[in-house]
Amino acid sequence: MVVAGIGLGVLVMPVAPTGSSLWQITSKLHDQFREEIGWPELVQAVAKVYNALPPEERNVTGILSGNYGEAGALNLYGPELGLPHAMSLTNSFWYRGYDPRLPHVVIVTGFDLAEGNEVFESCRIVAKNTNLLGVVNEESRDHPDILLCRNLRVPWPVYWERSRRFG
Repeated sequence: MVVAGIGLGVLVMPVAPTGSSLWQITSKLHDQFREEIGWPELVQAVAKVYNALPPEERNVTGILSGNYGEAGALNLYGPELGLPHAMSLTNSFWYRGYDPRLPHVVIVTGFDLAEGNEVFESCRIVAKNTNLLGVVNEESRDHPDILLCRNLRVPWPVYWERSRRFG
């Protein structure tokens, strides 16, 4: 029973060094450990984009995240880097609403370029979402682009009402 408990513990608790053989096995069983990697790097990449903007643009710049993980990381680590509060359309973040400043410039994570251009008048890829360990996870695989977008195509209240996500 003790041996089984230890074996199970090794598979479900993050005790194996990242990239080790044991870590590779646990990554094949579930993605929980992979999804814990890269959040500070995402926030640093967004902060680099934000800080590269002229000061007058930063005053009207918001951050929109495609999922709650990104928004949570941005709101946890972002204030230390001077970032505004991130918005997200997903789950309970949607209830918290959009930036009351009604930003004209928006740094967008978790959207691809085509989706960004459907929502905004213009978007371009300005950074990539990666992690120092080179671990492939949902963010680096499915949401690698960080976009800089301008001018939401519809008013914020209309967009917010139409765009709620569950996930």
